[in-house]
Amino acid sequence: MENLNLNLSKNEFSKSRKILLWAIGLLFLSGAFWSLYLKFFKHDTTVTAGLIVILFAISAFIFFIASLASLKREDHYFNIDNDKIAYRYGLLFSKHRSHNWSEVKEIIIQYNLRKATIITGDGKRKTINLNWINRTGSKIILKHLYYTSRKIGIPITKK
Repeated sequence: MENLNLNLSKNEFSKSRKILLWAIGLLFLSGAFWSLYLKFFKHDTTVTAGLIVILFAISAFIFFIASLASLKREDHYFNIDNDKIAYRYGLLFSKHRSHNWSEVKEIIIQYNLRKATIITGDGKRKTINLNWINRTGSKIILKHLYYTSRKIGIPITKK
């Protein structure tokens, strides 16, 4: 089977979605400030403190998601070839991980959970969680893991 070079960075937010997130966050923030104005300057009794806190919390959450979508992160990828498995993914602290096929003792593939566990020669277990990748991408990765490990002669356990 040929090598797999899957670029996971192309599935990030588009520019219009980023602008839409920032705009919705600003709407909730302006609603929170308007509620503060009504509560403390106009002495409106229908505006409660809980409403103000909820509006600030929603706007903070939306701003957090918008900032994660807007920040330029390192490229996320998944590479499987005859020498090694190399990948980088993660939401906040993504780091490069690599496993040589010569170190792999066994692979456990869980298709229904979209996870693969790599057991190395020294007994360490490393789980590759593919739930956050879209369904077709995770199936392609699991299929390449299965066929490449079978080609190399590494035992596979399917659950």
